[in-house]
Amino acid sequence: MEKPTNGSLLSAVTTVANAYRSRGQTDESSRLTSAIAKLRHAPDDDAIATAHTLGILVVTFLGQGQWHAATDIGKLVVDTRVALLGPENPSTLTAMSNLASAYWGLGRWSEAAELGRRVTEIRIRVLGDEHPQTLTSMSNLASTYAKQGRFTEAEAMELRLLEVKVRTLGESDPSTLSSIGNLATTYTSLGRYEDAERLERRVVDRCERVLGVSHTSTLTWKSNLAATFRDQGKLEEAVRLESAVLDTRMARLGSRHPLTLTSMANLATSYRDMERLVEAEELEVKVMEVSQAVLGEVHPQTLMAAGNLAATYRCQGRLGDAARLGTRTVASMKAHLGEDHPCTLTAMANLALTYQQQGKSRQAEQLTIQVLQLMRNSLGEVHPHTLMTMANLCAIYQSQGRWNDAEEVAEQTLRGREMVLGKEHPDTLASREDLLRVYRVLAADRTMQRATMR
Repeated sequence: MEKPTNGSLLSAVTTVANAYRSRGQTDESSRLTSAIAKLRHAPDDDAIATAHTLGILVVTFLGQGQWHAATDIGKLVVDTRVALLGPENPSTLTAMSNLASAYWGLGRWSEAAELGRRVTEIRIRVLGDEHPQTLTSMSNLASTYAKQGRFTEAEAMELRLLEVKVRTLGESDPSTLSSIGNLATTYTSLGRYEDAERLERRVVDRCERVLGVSHTSTLTWKSNLAATFRDQGKLEEAVRLESAVLDTRMARLGSRHPLTLTSMANLATSYRDMERLVEAEELEVKVMEVSQAVLGEVHPQTLMAAGNLAATYRCQGRLGDAARLGTRTVASMKAHLGEDHPCTLTAMANLALTYQQQGKSRQAEQLTIQVLQLMRNSLGEVHPHTLMTMANLCAIYQSQGRWNDAEEVAEQTLRGREMVLGKEHPDTLASREDLLRVYRVLAADRTMQRATMR
């Protein structure tokens, strides 16, 4: 690679800006054009200063959720700093960390994890494992692991971070609060809802006092708490809290920002769980369309939006639409996220439910058993998602008249839900009623058999 100059950098940025303008990305194009105008008069050998200015622009793009721009310019900054300053220079590591964040935003989690791991290893070696920049790198890497479904690794790293930050920064420092919130999110993913709620309530309360009720971080932890409420079956609380977060994000960030889309998707899921299906569909169509335009067809958030909409179609009885969209979504998720990613497994489980409602019992059984095995391997025997899939399999067995198989699965599901969710959770109550129904049918069969034998 030739040594970068101010001229070569500006030429590359101009190419990117023109491409954005041709695609209608006017905000990104305008920011780049403005930066180019300011840098044109810099000396040709001042590429380091130019890279610094572009690095600031990358941070702006990250803050706006403009992941493609952050990636395109972030690569230029990384390449320039590696060439001129070396791969272990602090400025180079900062640029690499920012590029990893851009990859994270695009859902390119393998690339984000690889780059984040390199930055973390260098910072541990050069700065020590308790330096603030090292801790930032570890936090970002833990978040990437969680996105990949590597929840155990994420939890271990987040517990280490929290111990160091509480000891060195105090419990009310914004960085410490962020680590508490990240750990809570991982607990939710692991199905540890009570632990997650306890931590999320704590971090929301402190963020409101330290940062303010409408701070970006406060809104993030409120949204996560709303998602935990939903997983616990506390749907009214979930809707109330997520609606407030969505209103604030719409006003401050606009309807196309990724965080706004996340709130819309979360609220739609709660609506679906409450059987407010028209409202759910309206939000999910909007989320999918905007995600496709802003993030791309195969971005994880776009794929999840498609999966959610397919689930709503199924609940509405639009089984053909649900099957078509669900099949496309599962294929895309397998290709881009992997077969054993939690999002892929959820989409596969929903597609199996659609098959069952279409009367395709054998296909539903085969797919559900496949999902169940993958969930047991990746999430564990008693994860709430595993237990939900077991409940689905029980329903399939009942529809097939396989009552003894249904009894075995129903008993396992109820035991797991009582242990993980508690005896009064709506899912636990549903499993108890399901098992009683199976018992009643088996009891009637046995009574009939005895009467026949007389």
